Amino acid sequence: MTELDVRELPPSERHGRIRGAFEALEPGETLTIVNDHDPKPLYHEMAAEVSAFDADGYAVERAGPSRFVAELPKSEGDDAARADRVRIAELDGEPHADAFPGREPKSIRLSLEAGERVPEHEHPDRTVLFHVLEGAIDVALDGDPRRVEAGEILRFEGESAIEPTAREDSVALVVLSPRSAE
Repeated sequence: MTELDVRELPPSERHGRIRGAFEALEPGETLTIVNDHDPKPLYHEMAAEVSAFDADGYAVERAGPSRFVAELPKSEGDDAARADRVRIAELDGEPHADAFPGREPKSIRLSLEAGERVPEHEHPDRTVLFHVLEGAIDVALDGDPRRVEAGEILRFEGESAIEPTAREDSVALVVLSPRSAE
């Protein structure tokens, strides 16, 4: 078991240090932290942002007036991985709807009426998958149009200027995946 006492660290450094120690754990291991206050905000942050965090196994005990001991278990692996599911047709928001807000990779449902377009823009530091589910969309990349029809996927780097225009009423799933810093 790994233990990390963060009471002497400046508050601005604590969550980063804890997350770094948690990432270094092997699946199934637990990080024990000692803090000077109830780490409930850390629990909520980890539950929302760290898929390997086993929120059900989390425990905290007050061991003194300024000593809280919390156990942050790491999931056993792929079988315990978080999985989310949504129905694309039920997402709110026009023309864009974020399928999994706050989660990576960003997954956006794009609904456009015939002739409707999204103004030219970029997605720096992302690889983009543009999957047309219904209809047909002309996707201009750096001004060069490419027709993408239902069932087709266009993959490109986000530094390209993109301007999609619907040829007919269309729905697409756009996945914006962060590129590694390699």
